[in-house]
This record gives sequence, structure tokens and C-alpha cells, in this order.
Amino acid sequence: MVGLVLVSHCRALADAVAYLARQVSSNVDLPIAAAGGIGDGHAELGTDAMDIMEAIESVYSDDGILVLMDMGSAILSAKTALEFLESEKVKHISLCSAPLVEGAVSAAVQISIGSSLEVVKQEACTALTPKQLELDNGTAATVESYAEAEGTYLSYAFVSRLKNGLHARPAALLASTASSFKSTVKVKNISRNKGPETARSINKLALLGILLGDDVEVRVSGDDQEDALCAIRKLADDNFGESPAVLETGAKFPDKPLSLAPGIAMGRLYREGDAPPCPKMEVSDAEAEVRRFDLALARVRGELETHEAKLAHEGHADEAGIFNAQKLILTDEELIDDVKKVIFAEKLNAAYVYRQTMNKLAADYRKLPGGYLSQRAADIDDVASRVLAVLTGQKNIDAEDFGDIILAAREVQPSMLVRFENRIRGILSETGGITSHAAILAKAIGIPAISGYHVDEGIENGTPVIIDGKNCSVTVNPDSRTQADFQKKLAGWEEKKKQDFEESKKNAVTKDGVKVYVRANIGEKRDAQKAVDYNAEGIGLLRTEFLFLSRTAPPGEETQAAMLREILEFFPDDPVTIRTLDIGGDKPLPWLDQQKEENPFLGMRGVRLCRKERQLFAGQLRAILRAGTGFKIKIMAPMVSGVEEVHFCKEMLASAHTDLDREGIAHLWPVPFGIMVETPAAALMADKLAAVSDFFSIGSNDLSQYIMSAERGNSALSELANAYQAAVLRAIKMTADAARKAGIPVSVCGEMAGDPLLSQLLVGMGICELSMNPGAIGGVKRVITHISQKDAKEKVLRCLDCAALDDVMDVLENSDTVA
Repeated sequence: MVGLVLVSHCRALADAVAYLARQVSSNVDLPIAAAGGIGDGHAELGTDAMDIMEAIESVYSDDGILVLMDMGSAILSAKTALEFLESEKVKHISLCSAPLVEGAVSAAVQISIGSSLEVVKQEACTALTPKQLELDNGTAATVESYAEAEGTYLSYAFVSRLKNGLHARPAALLASTASSFKSTVKVKNISRNKGPETARSINKLALLGILLGDDVEVRVSGDDQEDALCAIRKLADDNFGESPAVLETGAKFPDKPLSLAPGIAMGRLYREGDAPPCPKMEVSDAEAEVRRFDLALARVRGELETHEAKLAHEGHADEAGIFNAQKLILTDEELIDDVKKVIFAEKLNAAYVYRQTMNKLAADYRKLPGGYLSQRAADIDDVASRVLAVLTGQKNIDAEDFGDIILAAREVQPSMLVRFENRIRGILSETGGITSHAAILAKAIGIPAISGYHVDEGIENGTPVIIDGKNCSVTVNPDSRTQADFQKKLAGWEEKKKQDFEESKKNAVTKDGVKVYVRANIGEKRDAQKAVDYNAEGIGLLRTEFLFLSRTAPPGEETQAAMLREILEFFPDDPVTIRTLDIGGDKPLPWLDQQKEENPFLGMRGVRLCRKERQLFAGQLRAILRAGTGFKIKIMAPMVSGVEEVHFCKEMLASAHTDLDREGIAHLWPVPFGIMVETPAAALMADKLAAVSDFFSIGSNDLSQYIMSAERGNSALSELANAYQAAVLRAIKMTADAARKAGIPVSVCGEMAGDPLLSQLLVGMGICELSMNPGAIGGVKRVITHISQKDAKEKVLRCLDCAALDDVMDVLENSDTVA
């Protein structure tokens, strides 16, 4: 039997991991030895080569020894230990780079079932498996017999009742049971369409992502298949020795579909297929296969550049950047080199190798916390599908016969929207949040989109469908009366847009004479023109990320100043509030070395990153001051949590002014400096922050998700990450009160400012500067002119006293407000 040695700087940790490995493998007699710690009783941190050598000797077997280490000197000590051992023994010892804890558990399971050193090491090295994220439901267990090309096998289907899914202990029991029989045992997660994978590997089982409620199928084939299936069925019936969890009823997608983009549309359903199949095949000429791979990459690069240029020409610069980002994925030299190495080394076909490589990359992205980064996996899949389509010669099903289409897919990818161009009228996506690239493009193109909606497999392509993006309603195969109702609704929607546009020309003044300034949020020059068209009274939020994203190198100071000035020229007499760089979290920069974080949304982003990247921040401040000459600009910093960050920003701003003055470069001075209130800390410390700020701007999007601890890109948590929540409203009221007491202006620039129902509450809190998407200006102005601030204050008090979201909604919806 293979032996296992665990080396850690902390002896207590090594002992604990050894205990864990034995418990998970259900074998307390496994040959496992712990080494680590120095001094009396190994109480001090450190590693000792002689201690490691003795541990190896204590469990040595010619079957082999696997040594796992934590880090640093542990590796050096382990290597030194081998120098003290006989050369014959050293041949059977393998130092392994696998993670200590996960690797030990995986290795112990394989050791307990008698696997070879090579298999034990392989399992240990692949021990880091995906997190188990969501709860699904299933059906009753069944046993059937099938006949396939490889012969007859037995199949057993059951519903997972494991509260925490198929985690390490039950997976180890299943692997151990499967390995005790000669038959081949494979497991498939039917609910998530993962597998089948061999049941002998705890890591392969973990990769199936089996969660509570998932439908699971076990297939057994071989001479003792009946006995094997009986044993596995007993294991599953006993719920792997754990107390069964109670299954919930309901859909396998979020309780409520999520609106990605508003609007109504009718078209014929077009379900987009998966990536083409890429079977593993040997090739005789590896060089020719690599050339074929290079040609496929070149062709796809040309397609991406065409799409990018088309969108840029139509004025969608930000959206065009999505395809530039995909081009960076496509041309990743390290990734390409890895693929080519495998083709040459293993003589395998390019399509198979590339798909395996990209699948792993996409899986790594999906493990990342935070909606935005994990949703970038869709871009990986999109690029892979394009390359694989070229390599395999597969053509997409032609949707032209359907005319106007409602596009349905597991996850809608940017290339789909561009490929269907003017034929697409709406989107139904099973996954993807409001920060997905598909959502961004849908809003830019102006088509309704819904996430979290599964189109039943029985509904054929070409079936008429009506969707309402705002209300997340879908009507399949509408009758003539429903279609007529849709046409009326569409006409009403178009009329409402015209009315909103006319309302945008008016001043927003309440019935009791309170003037409300309605401004726009913009992120590029094209948005500035739209803000002018909708009669925005200036800009409440000018995002500067457009200067930095989708670039392979940072823009120079003069470039930044020139691009900012192009936007400022749209507003010669109105105020423009410029937000400094809000990079990090959901918006990483490809050319900036940003350390990987467990949770980027709670990490180095906004002003925190600016404190770290001072040269970058200083250059931006200089550019803003230079661009501001002759305009009414204000500057604000994002993600502020304390007064020390405000002091830092103001010192940097003053330094930028001093340097420009000394260099004789024209610039605006002085400039009001304020902060974004979007962290709970800023709301709680609003009185202190108001004392050092010239103004507040409340970022309700981030404030909502941080207060409610619910990521706003997660469609399943849309009710939590919601500005209607009483807790969020209380934080905003607290901030507004602190600003008013300090005598500084306060505005709101999050999505809630553009919500007709919520905007009246903001006016009731005394917030009379609202900034929003330009298209929402007319609707908000219409609401404001139909309310009095006095009545709005009363609604605020009632909402703040609410205990639940439904109570807040009742207060707002059961009123005479025009929305």
C-alpha cells in the first residue's frame, strides 16, 4: 500500500490534516505520517529534514511514498531528507506539488482503495475542485437496463438528498465502493449535464458539482455489475451515511427571472446550439495540425475585428470594446503555446486540445467570486465556439427563415447578437446577470432581455414568442387575440417613450415648488449626445473607465484630457461631476498587474487601487484639471470608506495643481471635491466624511449590494440586492441627513435615481439632485411634477418603518403617484 507523508511548518496542522484524511477515507489504519515543527515537542514553526526522513521511514513501502508539503522551506527540507535515504528507496518516493489539505484527502481515498503511486499522485494534483453553488430539484429513483455499443449496463437514477452536495466524505465512500468491484462505474449529473465520470476518482466526482436536489445517474457495466449496482444503490438509499435534507419544490432556475433590459417584443424562437463536438483523435502530422490551428485563429481574429469596427462605426464604442477583449483572449500567447505543446507532444487534434484548454479556463473564471468576473466565462466560451466551428467545419443553423427572432440560449454570447444583427428582437437566457456582456449589448441595441428563463425542450425553433423584458413575462405560441393585445401594448410603449421625451423638456418642480435637478450618468462621448437630446441638466456621473478599459497600455495625460474635453464641450454651462477611476472588482484592467483576489468586490478597487497606483491616479487628476478649464466640473472618488482616503485624494489633487502651476500648464482651480457614498462604512460615518468633503453622491447600486450582502449580478438574489429594501433606504436617509447638517449638497447617481417610484422617496429625503440613464429622465420628471415634497416625506417615514420589501412596495404602489 502507498504511504503518505504530510509536511507543514506547523506540526499541529500536519497532524490535523492526517486525521482529516483518515476520517474522510474511513480508514484509520492508513499509512500516513506527519512531519513539521521544530524545537521541543515540535512546538515552534519550521521544518526539519531529519524529521521528514523519519516520517518517510515510518510508512515506507516499495509500493511508493507520496510527500505533500505546504510551502517554502518545507520543500527544501523534503528534498534534503531524500539525500539521507538509500537510493533504492528514493526511487519510490515522489515529492508532490498538490495542495496540502485537499491533496491529502484525495490521496488518502485512492490509497484506501489500493491505487498505485501514479494514480494517487494524479488524484492529489487535481484535488482543487469547483465550489458547489446552487440548489436544484429532482425526481424519484429508478433502475433500468440499457444496451449500448460497448455492451449492456445497468443504470440507477436517484435524487441527491445531501445537504451540502456530494462533498468529500460521501464522494470518498462512493469512490471506495466503486473501486471494490471489477465493473466500470460512471456517474452523471443529469440536472447540470455533467459527466459521466468515473466513480473511482473523488476529484472527477467533485467536478460533477452534484448539489442538493440534483438528478444523478449511476451506470455500471462488467461481470459483477449487479452486485456493484446493489452496493451503490444501498449507499445512496442510506444517503451516504448522512441525514437527508428536505428538498424544496419549484423551478431549477432563480425564483424570479431577472430583467436584463426592458421593452416588449415578438418574434420566432431561435434556440442557439452548443459548441461543436470535438472528439479526441490522433494526428499523423503535428506540424500540419498546428498550421491549421493558426489559420483558424487568424480567421476568428478577422471576424472579431470586423464586429468591433462595425459597432464602433455605429457609435457603440464601449460595446465594441467587448470584442477587443475577446481578441485579447483569442491571441493569448501563453494559452496558444500550451495548446501547441500538447499537439506536438501527444499528436492530438487541435480542436480537442483547444476545447479542453478553453473549458478549463472558463471553469476557472466561473469559480471567481462576484458576478462580473465569473460571467467573463461566457466570453471564453464564445471565443472557443468560434475557433472550434472553424476547425471542425461546422456551420450554424440558419435563422434567416424565421424573420424576427427571440434568441434563446443557455448563456447568450456577444457574437450571437452581432451575428443576427437586425433580426433579433429579444433575448431569453438561462444564466447571466446584469453585468454580463450580453446584457450590456442588449441595452445598447435596445432589445428586451430576460435571464433565468428556461425554454422547454419541447418548444421547437420557429415557434412564435412574445416577451416583456421589464415584467419578465414570456408568452409561447400566442393566439391571435394575444398578438393583437401585444400590438396595442407595443403601440402604448412607443407612445410612452414619446411622452417621456416631451416630459424631459420640462423643468422638474414638485407641486409645492421644490426644484429638482435631473442630470445624466454617462460613460463616453455617445452618451453625452444622448444626455443633451433628453435635456439633462448637466452630468451627475461621468465614468472615466472608458479612458482605460479595452486598451493594451495606459492612456497618456494629454489623451485623457482631450477625450474628457470632447465630452465637456457638450455642457458649456451645466455642471459635470467626474468620477475618478473605478477599476478593480468587476472592472479589471488588462495592462495593470492586479493580484488575484478571493473577492474582488471587497478588494483592491476604486480609491483603494488609486492609493496603490499613485502615478496612475496623479496622471488622471492632472488630465481632469487640464480638461476642466472653462467648464463647471466637480471631482469625486469612488469606494470611499474613511476620512483618511479623502485626505489622501485631496492631497493628491492639490499636488497635481501645484505641479501644473509650476509647469505653466493651464488648468482649472479650485475644484470641488466630493465622494461616492456606496459602502456601509461611508453611510455610517457620513457625518465625519461630510466634514472633509464638498459634496456627496450616493451610489445606490453598490450600496444596496454591500448593505444586503447580495451580489447584484446574481439573478437569484435580485430581491435582496434591491434599493427598495428598507435597510438601504435607511442608509440613504442617514447620509442625506448628515450632508444637510454639514451644509453640503447630496445627490444620487445609482439606478434608483431613474426609478419613478424610488425617485419620489429621494425627493422626500431632501435629495434634489438626481442622475440617471438619459432615457429615464422624462419618466422621472413626470413623477416629480405630480408629487409634493410634503407628501413624499410622509411616504419616506412609512417606508423607513417597514419591516420587509413587500411592505415598502405596498406603500409605493398603493399611492396616487404617476409612474
